Amino acid sequence: MSYSVIQLKELMNQDYDLNKVFSTFSSINGDVENFLLNKAVQFEKLDLSRTYLVFTSYKGKSVLAGYYSITNKPLIISKRNFSKLSSSLRKKLLGMGQKTERENYEIKSILVGQIGKNFNHKELISGTDILKLSYITINQIYQLIGGRIVYLEVDDDNHLRKFYNKNGFREVEGYRTPNNQCLYIKKISDIVSEDA
Repeated sequence: MSYSVIQLKELMNQDYDLNKVFSTFSSINGDVENFLLNKAVQFEKLDLSRTYLVFTSYKGKSVLAGYYSITNKPLIISKRNFSKLSSSLRKKLLGMGQKTERENYEIKSILVGQIGKNFNHKELISGTDILKLSYITINQIYQLIGGRIVYLEVDDDNHLRKFYNKNGFREVEGYRTPNNQCLYIKKISDIVSEDA
């Protein structure tokens, strides 16, 4: 199946009827659906993130199969939380980032803020397909501005844990984000080599 990825900002610049497109989207995750319906446009206008819509053909029509949202945001781990990580993980992370003036640990990163599949057309795309499409964008961002890791903040859910582990992300065990979510990381160099 072929997919077409269109940046939300392009459609906004064309005065496209986004409500019509978004009204066809449904997710089993309320946060994923809420972001697309109520926040994505505002985040675009404020340059907080970029959202990419994934379309495919179904019965001769172009339909929204899913989306992903990406932003350039350093991963910052407080000194206290960094000290709680395993020594092997601390050692790996030390090679990728730096300590800040406040003794926090910062890694230049890309945050995949949202990955959403349209469950009205769930047979048309997999979560892995959407993630792989995001890798193309991540590679382009990496070529322009660099970075060391991609990270995601994910609800503590076994299905999501299996999904991200299967796709090469590593959970930072014992760490919770300020939103009380699990943190998953992957080296950008691994994504770039997958995309090659």
